[in-house]
Amino acid sequence: MGAVTEGFVPFRGMRTWYRVAGDLGSGKAPLLLLHGGPGTGSDAFLPLEALASSGRAVVRYDQIGCGYSDRPRDSRLWTIGTFVDELEAVRRELQLDRVHLLGWSWGGMLALEYLLTRRQDVQSLTLASSPVSVGMWSEEARRLRDGLPEHMTRAMRRFEAAYVAAADAPSTAVRRGPSPRTVQQMARLARRAVSVIDHPWAVRLASSCAAVPLLRRAAYEVMGTQFAKRHVIRMKPSAIPLFAFRSFAGMNRKVYETMWGPSEYFAVGNLKDWDVTTRLNEIAVPTLITSGRYDEATPAQMQVIADGIAASRWVVFERSAHLALIEEPDRYLTVLGEFIAAAEAGASS
Repeated sequence: MGAVTEGFVPFRGMRTWYRVAGDLGSGKAPLLLLHGGPGTGSDAFLPLEALASSGRAVVRYDQIGCGYSDRPRDSRLWTIGTFVDELEAVRRELQLDRVHLLGWSWGGMLALEYLLTRRQDVQSLTLASSPVSVGMWSEEARRLRDGLPEHMTRAMRRFEAAYVAAADAPSTAVRRGPSPRTVQQMARLARRAVSVIDHPWAVRLASSCAAVPLLRRAAYEVMGTQFAKRHVIRMKPSAIPLFAFRSFAGMNRKVYETMWGPSEYFAVGNLKDWDVTTRLNEIAVPTLITSGRYDEATPAQMQVIADGIAASRWVVFERSAHLALIEEPDRYLTVLGEFIAAAEAGASS
């Protein structure tokens, strides 16, 4: 893989953490990665750093408020415009004039917004299980959620019916992001916790506790793990790599809830009306679409992207849900590497 460099990019008086695997001066356009969430970190992208062995640098960063980056407390920052500006700042600071852009889930939304509102000077785009319409995503996620046992969905609806978003007072306070050691410890604890609450008796107990108003939030989170094991990552908690847990251990729930809502199937945040389906024909770069057979990014949604972007190719990972790059890493690396090489060959011909 070669050298690994980590550092911080200045952004609006704060610091955005980044990591480069490989040599940015190799002559090959680097792969720039946009993580999911909103609010998680970029550690789940670790397998993709293997592409640096071919001489192509792989760049990832933790969006402001997430992962190892600084944590401002002003919720007014949590808009898609903030993250578009930050992406531009990262490219400018690291001198990423030519890039292959990959966005996973929310990161794909960010990539699309960036291309449609700023510039399209990228060599290729990969949309990994990404929404193009939050309304459609929520509708599909609720349909999948309602396939869970009735006592689980009843508990979830109780929380949603009473949900009120917390109001925050404006604040200029900014704190540093957690250290790698802290995130690693949190990831270990998270893996143990998920193993416990995944037990059938814990799920049944949580669904009963949903009748108690003070316990509804906790019950909702436990029920959410049952959705996740079907449609996010279909692996036993003990088998999920620790680096994947690091992405979620470093998550900023406030970012997620402000922009999206309390869950994948209850989008009530400021992204709730985001929809670029009618503008997909403006995307003129070679595009790879990836999704898992059991993904919350359902075939109906991915078909919209495939139909809307003329120069696109859609690949389904048959043994995966939402995290194909972790569930089928070898095949994912092969598919992505071949796509990038073909995009470059097409650009030079």
